[in-house]
Amino acid sequence: MITGSSRGLGAALAAELLQQGACVVGIARTGLSAEQSAAAARYGGRLRAFAYDLTQTEGIDALLGTLLQSVEARTAASLTLINNAGRLAPIAPAGRMDPAELQLSLQLNLLAPMLLTNAFLRHAAALPAARKQVVNVSSGAGRKPYPGWSAYCAAKAGLDHFTRVVAAEQGEGPGATRLMSLAPGVVDTDMQAEIRASSADSFPQLERFVRLFEDGQLQSPEATARHMVRLLRDPVAAQAAVLDLRDFIGPSAD
Repeated sequence: MITGSSRGLGAALAAELLQQGACVVGIARTGLSAEQSAAAARYGGRLRAFAYDLTQTEGIDALLGTLLQSVEARTAASLTLINNAGRLAPIAPAGRMDPAELQLSLQLNLLAPMLLTNAFLRHAAALPAARKQVVNVSSGAGRKPYPGWSAYCAAKAGLDHFTRVVAAEQGEGPGATRLMSLAPGVVDTDMQAEIRASSADSFPQLERFVRLFEDGQLQSPEATARHMVRLLRDPVAAQAAVLDLRDFIGPSAD
């Protein structure tokens, strides 16, 4: 199950997992993208999607139950929830943020993955799958300050620590769900385009991100997805709750 599955890293993760034989259920405001709809037939029913706006947090608990029913979770060998959906806005220093944008940021970047994880753990406890895991897509912005991104930074820092606490609660016993908060690095997605379209007045490090793009330093969503899926099966990585993908594939910009 992948949130934000219709574009960017979410779409790349869906494609990579489908190529490896997994059944994928996507959650996105628009359901399947046009490209995914065109490709769905060749996956033999292994790709389906639910259209849902995750900022509507009051319906998330019921949504997760519906998702698990849709994939016949009782017969699944493994179950994975990837909380990938996110938004960067508002890009502005505190004191100049739009209050509604600030609320949406926290709803999508922090509250939605917390609610989805909570529901997943409750439902998964009664399911026989041998392997259960929750992957929260985090960011280096949750681990260092970026002026102009206070809402995004705070939400990702909260997501990291939520993951640490829940991983400690789960432990390592039989039936435990593995939790991971993973920063993927600087990926060439719409979020990077949004950064480059911002102003230096709102985001002082704008020029640095423009240079990363111009110098070809952004990693493709497809390459990132391949590395992420490989890491999900890495027993060494399973020993830590908060990870940075770049520690496993080599250094790159943060």
